[in-house]
Amino acid sequence: MIDDVRNLHYEEGIEKLNLMTLEKREHRSDLLETFKIVNGCYNLQSDLFLTYDEGQRRGHSKKLYKKCSRLDLRKYVFSNRVIDHWNALLTCVSLVIP
Repeated sequence: MIDDVRNLHYEEGIEKLNLMTLEKREHRSDLLETFKIVNGCYNLQSDLFLTYDEGQRRGHSKKLYKKCSRLDLRKYVFSNRVIDHWNALLTCVSLVIP
C-alpha cells in the first residue's frame, strides 16, 4: 500500500492516485461485456440476456429494450442496469466491431 494514501479517505486517495472509482470501473466493465454480447464475441444467444429495441428511434441501430420491473431486485440485474448507459452511447462507439 502506498504510505501517502493510507490515512486519506477513499475519494481523496483515488484522486491523488489518479484512479477510477469503483462505480466507474463497474460501469465501464458492464459496457464492455454488453459490447461483447451484442457483437457476438461470446458463444451464446444474446436474446437470453438482452432484448433489442425494434422501434425506429434516434441513435445507433443496436439499441436495447428495457423491460419494466416492479421489484428492486430486477432493476439492478446486469441486463437491466446497463441498458440506459448502452442506449446513450454514440453510434461510432456502439457499432465498432473488433
